[in-house]
Amino acid sequence: MNDYKTSAIVLFGIINAALKLRVDIQSILRQLGIHINLDHVTQSTIDLKQVHAIVVAVEKAGGHPALGLLAGEDFDFEYLPDLKSFLMSASTLREAFESIHSIQKLISPLLILNLEETGKVAILKFQPDGMLYGEDERHYSEMIFTVIKTIINRLMKKTVLPKAVHFRHGRSELTPLYKDFFGSVIVLNAPENAIIYDRTIIDLPLPGGFPEIRRQAGSIVNQQLAGSPLCGGLLEDLERLLVARSELLNAPIEQVARSLNMSARTLQRRLAENGHSITEIRNLIRFKMAIQALQDTRHSIEDIAGKLGFSDRHCFTQAFKRWSSLSPSAYRKKLTI
Repeated sequence: MNDYKTSAIVLFGIINAALKLRVDIQSILRQLGIHINLDHVTQSTIDLKQVHAIVVAVEKAGGHPALGLLAGEDFDFEYLPDLKSFLMSASTLREAFESIHSIQKLISPLLILNLEETGKVAILKFQPDGMLYGEDERHYSEMIFTVIKTIINRLMKKTVLPKAVHFRHGRSELTPLYKDFFGSVIVLNAPENAIIYDRTIIDLPLPGGFPEIRRQAGSIVNQQLAGSPLCGGLLEDLERLLVARSELLNAPIEQVARSLNMSARTLQRRLAENGHSITEIRNLIRFKMAIQALQDTRHSIEDIAGKLGFSDRHCFTQAFKRWSSLSPSAYRKKLTI
């Protein structure tokens, strides 16, 4: 896992879940050397590695194999009332989904979700490639999909079950828990983490829609974004986006810019002001992702090439040689020496 940070606010869902399970969470935090200062909690961050360590410890102590379900269910924007007002005053679910950029900046770099609409379904995909692997990815997928389910039900003021929930992991013993919680079809070993809803609900008017409150809350949230410890510079934001959504490595610059809430011209200008180009940044991210992926022998070189947007292994090998003077196979072999 990379050294990504998230807001300390995410701990409250985990703490509440631990209390439900009667786990001595204070002891766990103390053992891990983690201290929570409520006076500055919105400005405090925590390493994702530490969050994972807490979740693992609570799962073990509480005997609950899917803590993400409990932690996500209790999430209620603690200490972020303006962000909650901004999201909950949306007029449609589509408008609410557009708030995710602000949520990501104030809470977690992992909240980069991609909404796809096809046929009769709306698919929210969560792909933290290069950020999380294995059990880390499972925990966050559980929490994020649980939060999405909870928020959608609150926005619509009724229970709306997803049509299906897909997880990339293969922990089949968790399927009964998932089915009971989500009330829908569960697919494991899926190619992508995704929660799927009926497309017709995306543009339905929400009963709590309040444009004026949303405008005012949005203005306050924008001010908070400027001071957020997770609100990095353009290069950091661009790197985080490309790592989390690898399909953008080959996408038109207009699509990349939209994901950063700016125009293509603005993105190009701001990169040029810092002596960079989108091509240079994309190649740098490909190299970083390639190095990380090559360390995991479960990924074949062909699979890595495809994930990074190369047409075949040969093209990937040529590019990797330019970056490192070694072929991917030689680099991987060197790691085992």
